[in-house]
Amino acid sequence: MSARLRCNKSADPVPASADKAEPAAESFASTDLCRLDEALNFNRRGLFLGGCPKSGTTLLLSLLDGHPQLAVLPEETHFLEQRADYSALGSYHTKLRHLLEQSGLRLLGQGKGARTGWPGEAPSTDLRDYSGFDHQRFVRLAACAVEQPWMSDSLLFSETVRAYAMTIGCNWRDCIRWVEKSTSNELCEDTLFELFPEAKLIQVVRDPRAVFASRKKRLLNLSGCYTKAHRLVRGWNRSLGQIPKLMKRGDRYLVIRYEDLVLAPRQSLERVCRFAGIEFLPELFTTTRAAREWQGNSSFHNAFSGISGQAVDHWKSDLTEDEVWWVEMHCREGMQFVGYPLQTDGRFSFTRWLKRLPGETRGGYLRARRASLCQLAGLLEHCRYDAR
Repeated sequence: MSARLRCNKSADPVPASADKAEPAAESFASTDLCRLDEALNFNRRGLFLGGCPKSGTTLLLSLLDGHPQLAVLPEETHFLEQRADYSALGSYHTKLRHLLEQSGLRLLGQGKGARTGWPGEAPSTDLRDYSGFDHQRFVRLAACAVEQPWMSDSLLFSETVRAYAMTIGCNWRDCIRWVEKSTSNELCEDTLFELFPEAKLIQVVRDPRAVFASRKKRLLNLSGCYTKAHRLVRGWNRSLGQIPKLMKRGDRYLVIRYEDLVLAPRQSLERVCRFAGIEFLPELFTTTRAAREWQGNSSFHNAFSGISGQAVDHWKSDLTEDEVWWVEMHCREGMQFVGYPLQTDGRFSFTRWLKRLPGETRGGYLRARRASLCQLAGLLEHCRYDAR
């Protein structure tokens, strides 16, 4: 928990755990949370991470977590994706309660061993340690922020991030950027830049065969079968199809490949630092969550203590030739766009198309083939690159 707290001499000087000092800390924090200039200044510094699930966004978040010039929110909120739901909630107190209790931020109150896994899912390395986090203080600070008369949906979110930064002792005044990662962020371009006009977005892209293998493995770990053979590739196409549109944002947008991040980490992280306007530091090579050690969230249950290229080629041994063909047939255009070479010809084969893939349920087989026909007929806009 070293790097962040070592560099925070100008952060909130009163430790949240000290009972006698608590009133002073709350008074100090409340004064800052009442200042519109401070709120607006912090609000302008957003850095969002996005990408298809299992594409490496969490790895990038964990590498940025220890950087002393960043305030990194450790859990996903899907705030941008759920903007319409928040707008319908009415009061800012209700919106804040939803954000704290219904998003990944609820894990901050679970202490050691917090994880987002589904009920019945096999144990994994994706465990967080929030045992030293003063969750009650975090909630109080966030609630104090929404009391302000100048509150808006944009400030509601950034002030919640600032309340988190205050709680962990992060030097939020001098931080260059605050960071939030949700796997849907790249799909919410209009909402993102409407709420945060000066924000930046990094999208992580990964080989769709590796994404398919990882997401399939998680479903098999849970129930021994899966029903989403087409949904898995459709999600990748939808995410990747945003790239041409987002590239028009110029220096507000950066796309990096997972494979480059783990196989050439220094070059990739130097690009990230230049983009975010932060200094390149050794702390970037250590994976942490909320400034504590974190060992990854691989569906293959592999633990690691830093950047590892171990998962790059998992798909080669985990997928059958028919599964590789299935992914390549549906993702061929996107793969060629970002430079992933095909292992098969990626062309339609009626005989292969009719085969049931390993682990597919009967119902899932029928739904996947129906969706596949819709894509082949050009009816799925998410999978049409010409429409973008």
